[in-house]
Amino acid sequence: MRPTIVIGSGDGDLCFIARHLLEHSGFATSLQSEANDIVIAARQDSVCALLIDGRVRDAVSACAQICDLRAGSAIIIVALVDPGAHGQGLAFLNAGADEVFTRPVPPSHLLRALMMQGTTQRLRYGDIEMDMAARRVWRADCPVYLPRIEFAILRYFLLQPDRISDRREIIRQCWPSGIYVDCKTVNVHIGRLRRCLRIGGAPDPIRTVRGIGYGIGSVNPSLPERRARWRAKP
Repeated sequence: MRPTIVIGSGDGDLCFIARHLLEHSGFATSLQSEANDIVIAARQDSVCALLIDGRVRDAVSACAQICDLRAGSAIIIVALVDPGAHGQGLAFLNAGADEVFTRPVPPSHLLRALMMQGTTQRLRYGDIEMDMAARRVWRADCPVYLPRIEFAILRYFLLQPDRISDRREIIRQCWPSGIYVDCKTVNVHIGRLRRCLRIGGAPDPIRTVRGIGYGIGSVNPSLPERRARWRAKP
C-alpha cells in the first residue's frame, strides 16, 4: 500500500495540482473539502501527511483534532493560509501544524515539505531499505553511506519503483530549488549512486532506458541465496 497524503481544501486548482504532483511522485491522495471529513480521512493507517487549507471552515479545529489523534503516529501537517492571515497561521502552529505556508506558494515547495517530512516510515525495494527519519540506507542488511543528492535520488526512485524518470524530472525532485543543474550532472550522481549500491559485488539496481532516463527496477527480492553470496564477498 502506498503512503497516503490527505489534501484538505475546497480550492479546485490547488487540489488538482497537488494531487497530480503527489501521485506522480508515488503517493496516494485523499481529497477532502470539509473539516470533519479531513479528520476522518487522517485516521486511516496509510496516511503519512496532511495538507490543510486555511480556507476550509474550522480548519484550525480539524488540525488540532488530528494532532491529538496522531500522538502515536507520524502524520505531518502542512497548512496553507491567505496573505495577511498571520493570526490563522499562528493558530495552526499553536494547534500543532509542522509548517505553515502563505499564498502564493510554488507547488514544488508544498510538495517538498510533504514528501521530505511525510514519509517517516521505511521504504523497501528488494534488499534495499531506507529509513527516511534517520537518513540511513542498507542493502542486504549492510549499511550504505550516501551523499545528500544520491540519498535524494534513491528516495525518489524508491517512492515510485519500476518507473523511469527523465533527467529534468530527477533534477526537479532531488535538487534544491533555484539551483541550475545541467542534465549531464545527473549522470554523474547516478554513477555514484550505482557504485554505492553495488556493495559487496551486488547487482546494479539502477535501470537505464537510453534516451529517456533512470529508475530502480532490477532488484530481484526472491533470491536470498544470491544476497548471501554478495555479502560473503570481501
